[in-house]
Amino acid sequence: MSGRVFGLDSQFLFDALIMAVAMLVLFTLLSYILFNPVRELLKKRKEYVEGNINAALSDKEEAAKLKEEYDNKLANVEKEADEILSDTRKKAIKRENEIVDEAKAEANRIISRANKEAELEKSKVKDEVKQEIISVAKEMAGKLVEVSIDEKKQMSLIDETLEEMGEGTWQN
Repeated sequence: MSGRVFGLDSQFLFDALIMAVAMLVLFTLLSYILFNPVRELLKKRKEYVEGNINAALSDKEEAAKLKEEYDNKLANVEKEADEILSDTRKKAIKRENEIVDEAKAEANRIISRANKEAELEKSKVKDEVKQEIISVAKEMAGKLVEVSIDEKKQMSLIDETLEEMGEGTWQN
C-alpha cells in the first residue's frame, strides 16, 4: 500500500468525473425530455381543474340567480292565483246576487199576477152575489106583492131569505 487512503488513482478520478458529467448530461436531457412534458401536463391539468372550478362557481352563481328568479316567479304566481280566486269569488257572489234579485223580481211578478187574479175573482164573486141578491130581492118582492101581509110577516120572510143566503155572503 503506497499511501493511498482511499485508493484513489487518476483513472478512478477520471472515470468518476466522466460518470458525473454523464449523469449531469443525462439528468439535463431527461429533464427536458421527461420532466418538462410532465410539468406541462401538470400545468395543463391544473389549468383544467381551475377552469372547472371557476365554471362550477359561475354555474353555482347562475343557478342561485335562477333559483331567486323562480322563487320570485313562484311568489308572483301564488299572488296571481289568489287574485284570480278572489275575482272569481267576487264574480260568483255578484252572479248569486243577480240570480237572487231575478228570483225576487219573478216572485213579485207572480204574486202581483196572483193578487190581480184574486181581485178579479173577488170582483166576479161580488157580481155573482149581487146578481143572486137581486134575484132573491125580486123573488121576495114578488112574494110580497102576491101576498099582502103585515109587517111582522114581511120581516120574518126577509130574515128567512137572508138565512138561506148565509150571513157571510150578504156582508161581503
